[in-house]
Amino acid sequence: MPAASNLTEYLSSLPADRRDAFDRLMSAVAAVPGPPSNNSFVFLAGQTTHPEFDDAEAVFWKAVEQLHLRSAVNDGELPLVYWGFHSIDLLLRRHSNGILITDRTVYLDDVGHSSAHFATESVDPASIRVAGESLEVAGASVGLAQIANMLEPTTAPDAAAYLSAVVAAVQAAGHTVAGDGSAASAEPTQTVEQLVFASRMNSDFRVPSRPKDAKALNKLSTKWSLPADEVLLVSLSSSTFAGVYGIAITNKAVYSKDLMEPLFRTALENVEGFVWEPETKTFRVSNDHAAPTHPAITDDNRDYAASLLHNLARAAARE
Repeated sequence: MPAASNLTEYLSSLPADRRDAFDRLMSAVAAVPGPPSNNSFVFLAGQTTHPEFDDAEAVFWKAVEQLHLRSAVNDGELPLVYWGFHSIDLLLRRHSNGILITDRTVYLDDVGHSSAHFATESVDPASIRVAGESLEVAGASVGLAQIANMLEPTTAPDAAAYLSAVVAAVQAAGHTVAGDGSAASAEPTQTVEQLVFASRMNSDFRVPSRPKDAKALNKLSTKWSLPADEVLLVSLSSSTFAGVYGIAITNKAVYSKDLMEPLFRTALENVEGFVWEPETKTFRVSNDHAAPTHPAITDDNRDYAASLLHNLARAAARE
């Protein structure tokens, strides 16, 4: 699936429940007053009128591409607010500096200096503050000295207060009220196939609905002797004369096998994640399960792939 070229295309590729979540979250974000001192720095998703720039929609989407899509933590994330500015490198390329807030992640990029991302739910709004000549989020920072001539006396503290309020609003709106009145997390309901098709690694994964993939999955199931009562939902695998290797997920477990090595299995309820261990060049699925890497996984997309695999395992547990 080609990458979306704007917010409208991106949202249209998502399931209806994610689009509904976007509308709900943007209503909460839009209710947070934007400080006039930050008119040049605040860009909202879907904003058609901006107090300073006619191309605000393009500015916002460029930030999404450079801060989020470049190393996305989750597929189907909903970009909501970008606070930032552009810098020009020696090759005259324009880069988005600043902070992007989505429903799931807060991304921060100080181009050429540092970058970080944090789960939105885990960010303490009070950790967003001005520290010297920097705007800080959970200890990571964007330097402001480079735009000193654009700042008004209250720009930096106003920005910190505004972004703190936005994060608090997203955290509050990211929960729905259950029937008994208790807070219930708005868990995404995408299927395994929907997550694969929406991902940037769509063509690397094998899913049963594609005839060519189905043949490869049947071969994997036979070679690995998977239980007959389990449904093979997806794999990131390849075949050689020495056999089939890679990672597979059924409706009950995560399996993995490297060439000339035994098969490993972890029940879905025991999957702790896909944590990269550089010493062994494997992904730690559970305490006694290390899954091999795959040629489709590179240094540039490893974090993305690890998070996608974890989300696929979570989706499999719901199916």
